[in-house]
Order: sequence, then C-alpha cells, then structure tokens
Amino acid sequence: MKLLPAIATLCAMTVVAGCAPTQQQFLAMQETVRGSAKARQLALESCMKDARPGDIKAAAIVTDSSEKAAPRLVCSRLIEALRSGRMTYADLVDLKQGRPTPKLIRIFQGR
Repeated sequence: MKLLPAIATLCAMTVVAGCAPTQQQFLAMQETVRGSAKARQLALESCMKDARPGDIKAAAIVTDSSEKAAPRLVCSRLIEALRSGRMTYADLVDLKQGRPTPKLIRIFQGR
C-alpha cells in the first residue's frame, strides 16, 4: 500500500531536483512549518492538490474516512507530525520509499 501524498508537501517546500530533501533540508522545512501558519497552509494545499487517486483510496481506508475527506485528513496530520517533531527524517525516507511503518500508520490515523 503506497501512501505518498505528503511527499508533495515536502517537495513544495524545497527546491531539490528529484524531490529528495536532505536531512538538513528536512530540518529546515520542519522549522518553517513550526513558525509559519502560511507555510503550513501552503503545504496543506500543495499536498492535497498532488494526491493521486490510488493514494487517496489507500488513505481513505487507513483513516477510515471518505475519499473526499482523506486527502485533507492525511495531509493535515502529516504536516502536524512534521511541525511537532513526531515525524522524523527516517520516517520521511520510509514514506518516500513506500514503506509505511506502524508509526506512520498511527500518524495517518491521528493516534
């Protein structure tokens, strides 16, 4: 199951070819969303816009929500996890490589 809509969020905040932020860029993104409501809103909009149909279906299943609500729900939870420090660079790598971990599933489910 691939759950990658949040990658768009992180890519929107970096200028990195291939969408592969380094750990330093990840930490900079984290500080940006911690301190800027506008950055969080931009990240949310970008994440939702770039969500693919297959990812939306998977997100709806994991979050036990409708396909209409799933993108906003997953994206907002990922951005909050990034802001709070709950999501680490290692988590981003797992997410990017299509390896959802129990921790990422808990983040998606709001637990």
